[in-house]
Amino acid sequence: ILTKFLYKPITKKLEERKKKIEEGLEYADRMKSEMEKSDKKRQDVIDRAKLDAKKIVEEAKKEGRKLEAEIVEKAHKEARSILEKGQSELTMERQEMEKSLRKQTVDIASNMVETVLGEVISTKDHIKIINKRIGALKRNYKYKS
Repeated sequence: ILTKFLYKPITKKLEERKKKIEEGLEYADRMKSEMEKSDKKRQDVIDRAKLDAKKIVEEAKKEGRKLEAEIVEKAHKEARSILEKGQSELTMERQEMEKSLRKQTVDIASNMVETVLGEVISTKDHIKIINKRIGALKRNYKYKS
């Protein structure tokens, strides 16, 4: 009787309790396992995000260097253009000044010759004489320099 009324119900309750404890432990193990998987997934997402962020930063740096090179190249081209334009203008101005100087020299020489000789030599002859003298002066000047 004791076995039927006392031991069996107590044993049954103990078995039920043991089963609930085992189920609770299994559930805790499953939760721990799922939590570890979740932590691993979270860490993978964080690692992937860090890698993506690093790629984005590197790409931005690369673009920045490319843009910098383009800006520097453009500035160099503009500087060369300005310099070439200035040199061209100086050359043209120098040529104009030389032309003007030759004309003035021819006029002065013509007036001097006219005064000295008392007669007028043709302008064509004056220009030939003056150009000949200018050429001689240039050769002398280059020789001395």
